[in-house]
Amino acid sequence: MKTWILFGFLTLSASAAVMAQEMPAQAQACVACHGKDGVSNNPEWPNLAGQHVGYLAAQLTAFRDGIRENPAMAPFVANLSDGDIVVISEYYAGLKRVTAANGDPALVSGGENLSAYCKACHGMQGVPATKDWPILAGQNARYLEKQLLAYKSGDRVNSHMAAAIARFGEPEFKALAAYYSQLAP
Repeated sequence: MKTWILFGFLTLSASAAVMAQEMPAQAQACVACHGKDGVSNNPEWPNLAGQHVGYLAAQLTAFRDGIRENPAMAPFVANLSDGDIVVISEYYAGLKRVTAANGDPALVSGGENLSAYCKACHGMQGVPATKDWPILAGQNARYLEKQLLAYKSGDRVNSHMAAAIARFGEPEFKALAAYYSQLAP
């Protein structure tokens, strides 16, 4: 009897794992840049695997509605319905997060010191408590750096981010990005 219970459990677990990895049609266009497994093939683009559903949905909606501008994303999100955005967000959020660890190792210690300014919102280990904010742990360093620069320049707008990074510049952004990229999610 125990053998049959174990067999049933393993079969259900394997089936759930296969179903969890099945990519919905709505996400097919995302694969070229963000990968089937949610791991980007370019360090300037974000890894989506394991990111919060709410954050992914908010960003896709912002891209679609022109609130967040990105010419590369525009053609892929222009015709997404709210339902499509939910499906895509849930798919990528359900994938296992990875650690990019692609920042400059010499900057990690400095980034760790600077991260004190980030922890109130993004958590002690780069994973915020709220589902509306991004997980930084393990993200591509170059992508993180570019986003910090975008907040600094005003290309991305968020009053909390603007205040948090007001006194920082490119050297601090590189260090923060190096630190967060190597944190295990």
